Amino acid sequence: MEIDLTSLEKPSLFDKFKIQTHKDYEMSGVLEHMPIITSNNLNKLKDEFYNSVLKLELSYALKNLLYRIDITELQIKQACVKNPETPLQHILAELMIKRILQKVVLKELYSK
Repeated sequence: MEIDLTSLEKPSLFDKFKIQTHKDYEMSGVLEHMPIITSNNLNKLKDEFYNSVLKLELSYALKNLLYRIDITELQIKQACVKNPETPLQHILAELMIKRILQKVVLKELYSK
């Protein structure tokens, strides 16, 4: 299911996105590295997630977080092939945002 990132503009989805992000970071044991989410501006969100990925570096904690969010190695590889000039941290940040939003949208869809 492809997610449109403009969905973050909906206040109810944005609030749920923040809650889901908190939950994923907390359950991964890296809450102290959670992005500061103050705006649904996509560029600001990407920057915050990028900074979070940088803090975690390529550690076990980052791998655990990606697993918790449910981002596969295949998804990462495919994104890297599509965007060979883009740094890995930027790719991971965007994948994280998309997957967390997808979780929120699916929960919203199936809760009705």
